[in-house]
Amino acid sequence: MDLNAYRQHPIHSSVLRLLAIQESKKLTQESVSSTPPYALARDKCFAIAHVLNEFIQQTPPELVVISAIDTMQPHLDAVVSALTSFLGDENPEHIVNASNIMERNVVPFFWAFIQGPRGVSEGSNYLAESQSEFAAKSIQQIAEQRDSLRNMLNVVEDHTKALAAKIDDLSESVARERGESAAAVAKLDQSFSLNESQRQATFDTSIQAQHNFAKNELDIQAIAASKTLEDLNVFKEQAAKIVQVVGNIGVTGNYQRIATSEGESANFWRWITVAIFGTGIALAMATFYKFWHEPFSQDTAVSVLIRLFYAIVITSPAIYTARESARHRTNADRARQTELELASIGPFIELLPEESKVAIRTGLTSSYFGRATEAHTVSSPLDPEHFKNLVEMLKAVKPS
Repeated sequence: MDLNAYRQHPIHSSVLRLLAIQESKKLTQESVSSTPPYALARDKCFAIAHVLNEFIQQTPPELVVISAIDTMQPHLDAVVSALTSFLGDENPEHIVNASNIMERNVVPFFWAFIQGPRGVSEGSNYLAESQSEFAAKSIQQIAEQRDSLRNMLNVVEDHTKALAAKIDDLSESVARERGESAAAVAKLDQSFSLNESQRQATFDTSIQAQHNFAKNELDIQAIAASKTLEDLNVFKEQAAKIVQVVGNIGVTGNYQRIATSEGESANFWRWITVAIFGTGIALAMATFYKFWHEPFSQDTAVSVLIRLFYAIVITSPAIYTARESARHRTNADRARQTELELASIGPFIELLPEESKVAIRTGLTSSYFGRATEAHTVSSPLDPEHFKNLVEMLKAVKPS
């Protein structure tokens, strides 16, 4: 190892950092100096650091064992880290850890610096001087802290006396105000009791007046409601009569329209029936007129029967038209009769008691509702009885 490599070794900067930390005032504060274990650990740590610095300064490079200081270097960094942590959080246990590292992992490698007896003696003198100076700084800092605490104590004592005087004044003021407050509260209670009595009396009077007013209003409303109900009942009866009259007029008017419509339909079908029967009768009369003066024979009889058959066939649609005319005529007669009955039932029973009116209307209900429709019958021209009469008539008119 050459001379430049030794001079640039990290151990030099680590030792200088340790010695620079010693200048911090936090290491001389009361929490460390007044506690023997912490003070001993602090002094031991920096005493070893001074001895190590003396070894580095006084030992020639040729007498330094490089492998030993290489082993020592990481432990010195750990010591610096522990002391730096103390400066941050002021926990004295970091000083104890740094002292233990120095004692266990740094001192055993002091053999790396080969020194004679003279070098050890000078190192011891420097250590003593350093420790004396460190102790003087600690004593001076403790004295400064004592004077500061004394001044603070005097200020606190002055403030305490001033606060005691203020407390006495406040006590007198509180006692005086308590008495005034008690008098004011008593006066307020008296005034409240008087006002409460007056308010209660006024409230009771108002409640009674409201009660009487509400009772009178309820009586008035009850009378008005009773009169209104009576008027409504009268209106109800009148409306019922009006509805009955209107209903009767509507019903009778409807039956009148039905009778008129059915009568017109009956007349229509009747005229169609008359026209068809007229055509058939004309054909039959023409047949009789044609063969009236001719002798009756088998040929003429066949011709007459054929022509009569044609006449009957022509008149056969009159069966349907006659049935329709009869049906419409029956409906018209029934509607007209119902109209007359319904129109006359009201005036007829007007003077009867109400119970009799209800009984009559109840009995008439079955007469007007649910009645079966009567069948319409019309005789057919093809009835055998008609043919029998026709044959007898032909025999009667046969020439002898």
